[in-house]
Amino acid sequence: MGEWDLLGRLLDKVQSHSTVIGKIWLTVLFVFRILVLGAGAENVWGDEQSDFICNTEQPGCENVCYDDAFPISHVRFWVLQILSVSTPTLVYLGHVLHVVHVEKRVRARMSKQVPDQQVNQFLLKSYKMPKYSKDDGKVSIRGRLLRSYIISLFVKILLEVGFILGQYYLYGFTLEARYVCSKFPCPHQVDCFLSRPTEKSVFIWFMLVVACVSLLLNVVEMGYLSVKKVKECLNRRQDYTVTPVTPVLVRPDLKAKEQQVIDNWLNREAELQNRKEQVTKSAASEDHSTNMEEVHSETKRYQKMGDWGFLSGLLEKYNNNSTVIGKVWLTCLFLFRIMVLGAGAEKVWDDEHSNLVCNTQQPGCENVCYDWQFPISHIRFWVLQIICVSTPTLMYFGHAMHIISKEKKLRARRERHEPNVKEPKYTDDAGKLRIKGQLLASYITQIVFKILLEIAFIVGQYYLYGFFMIPMFSCSKEPCPFTVACYMSRPTEKTIFIIFMLAVAVISLVLNVVELFYLLCTRCCGGRRRKAHPVNRLTVPSSPPSWSPGPDTHTEVQNKINTFADSQSLGGSLDGAKEEKRLLGGH
Repeated sequence: MGEWDLLGRLLDKVQSHSTVIGKIWLTVLFVFRILVLGAGAENVWGDEQSDFICNTEQPGCENVCYDDAFPISHVRFWVLQILSVSTPTLVYLGHVLHVVHVEKRVRARMSKQVPDQQVNQFLLKSYKMPKYSKDDGKVSIRGRLLRSYIISLFVKILLEVGFILGQYYLYGFTLEARYVCSKFPCPHQVDCFLSRPTEKSVFIWFMLVVACVSLLLNVVEMGYLSVKKVKECLNRRQDYTVTPVTPVLVRPDLKAKEQQVIDNWLNREAELQNRKEQVTKSAASEDHSTNMEEVHSETKRYQKMGDWGFLSGLLEKYNNNSTVIGKVWLTCLFLFRIMVLGAGAEKVWDDEHSNLVCNTQQPGCENVCYDWQFPISHIRFWVLQIICVSTPTLMYFGHAMHIISKEKKLRARRERHEPNVKEPKYTDDAGKLRIKGQLLASYITQIVFKILLEIAFIVGQYYLYGFFMIPMFSCSKEPCPFTVACYMSRPTEKTIFIIFMLAVAVISLVLNVVELFYLLCTRCCGGRRRKAHPVNRLTVPSSPPSWSPGPDTHTEVQNKINTFADSQSLGGSLDGAKEEKRLLGGH
């Protein structure tokens, strides 16, 4: 993601050490703030000062008026906002990594065994039990980590509110096409005209809405953690883990022989540790170089996709949890929308404003006419279209990941033979997802939203620009002295890309409609098949046979019969009776 690679890699590590709402907040940060800022907003503000025109020839007047109107550019303001809001999360990540490192060292020491069993037990009691991390590296957010997490949320809330208020007092939430300036050295009160004020206002409102969503997510997450903490306090009186107290190494009741054994063991460990450090220095350097190569390869993989790296990574994971038509839709999104947009269309629209020529010398006329004809550029319109169309897919992906995580916990509990544990419903032992039940409803819902969004953007494109780029348009907006003719650059080439992106949008819409009908038909046919061929559950006869069964024989036979009946997709009463007779005859 360009300059955001380091921040992206750091915040990606926070994903596994945060709550579900925290993961949503990170996705909003990457997709709707960093991605939109890099792929859309930076290009809109690229010509902000060069095309800031005032109706005076006084040297220095335009510079002074621009500095008065914009003490800091919107893009730089949002960069500072993103970095500042991410800082508390990075501090929390540092705390987590420190705790994990300390408890990993404790586990390494506890894993060492001593021949003398009594000394081994004494050494185990001398260590505090790991409290915040598990053997697989997962972190439990409680105690000091919970307080650190809540403090980071509180600071993020204050920063979000501070930046929203700062943006309002600096610029407001909309941009006017005309700015009146009377600063020195301007000879009189002059009119200055901004470039693309409508398009900039669209992005200002978009970034404001995303900031409010992030603020709301932080407030909701803090409330969620507070309610969870209160429930835990109500369920148990003490909210801490009792750990063994570290005893003094030299105890008066120890015999001299036992103390000598411990001293010898400690000296031996110190000597072995020194040897290991000398041996592992070369290995550590090799591991470091290997890790750096992995980091560079990961960075190159993201840079190949330009500013779309993070979104591409998320949608790539979604590929394993969708239908065949969903995989085709995803390929269409990557190859024919994101790739064509980044590799071809952006360069065609690079000179759209600078090469717009109107047959007048009136200052500000070209800026006003361009803003009236193109309230938002085609490129930025398609960027918003791709992000909005991808959002329902990301929401479904988050739901799928949440269910996979829950069922992994269920399997772990079943392996420990805990009572009253539900059978995993949506995943198999290999972790493959089955789209049914709640997941099917979520999948169908996201398809419906994608269809509505595709239709809305196609209709919006038609009403904003039409489907062809006209080479010339007439404009009579103020301050133009009369109706002027303005000429576009590369209208034919732009028309080709407009029709191409429109055709790809229609193909995506058709794929979504086909997938929706496919899922609905499959669901309806499956329901009719189950109604037409119900599975008969067999029962053991109430009168026992002539032989005397043991205490659990009837239960075992009943379980065998029910298992056999459940394994059949179609069944009849005659086959069931034969199988029942065979099972009973075996006893």
